[in-house]
Amino acid sequence: MVFLNSPGFLQFGALALDISHIALMLFIAFGWLVPHLRKTHLIVVLLTGSSWLIFSNGNGIANCILTDWHYQVLRKLGEAKLPETYAQYVLQRLTGLTIQKNLAMSVTRSGWLISLILSSVMACREHGQARKLKCINSQYPQD
Repeated sequence: MVFLNSPGFLQFGALALDISHIALMLFIAFGWLVPHLRKTHLIVVLLTGSSWLIFSNGNGIANCILTDWHYQVLRKLGEAKLPETYAQYVLQRLTGLTIQKNLAMSVTRSGWLISLILSSVMACREHGQARKLKCINSQYPQD
C-alpha cells in the first residue's frame, strides 16, 4: 500500500482526476448536443445531481464525489488551502482568478440545471418523433 501513497502515484492520480472531472463538466455542459449521446448524457446529468444530494449528509447540496477524492489526493500531496468547490479550484489554477463559493455554486448548479432541461427536452422530442414515426409506419405497412 506504500505505492498508493507515493508522490508519483498521487501526482498521477491528481492529473487523472483533473482530466476526468473537466471531461465530465464538459460532457454535462455540451453532451446534449450530440444526438447519439443524448440518453447517456441525461443519465450522467441525473446521476451527478443525485450524487450531490446523496453525499450531502443532509446539509444541503454537497460537492461532486470526484471533488472529494481529488481533494484527498491533493491534501496527501501537501496542498493545504484548497477552495471549497472544484469550480473555484479549476478557475484559480487555469486563470489565477479567485471567485466566491456562492458564485461558483450558482454558476455550477445553473449550468447543470440548464443542461438537464435541454437534455430532457431533447429526449422528449426524440421520443415523440419516434412514436410519430411508429404510428405512421403502422398505418402504411411495408410490402
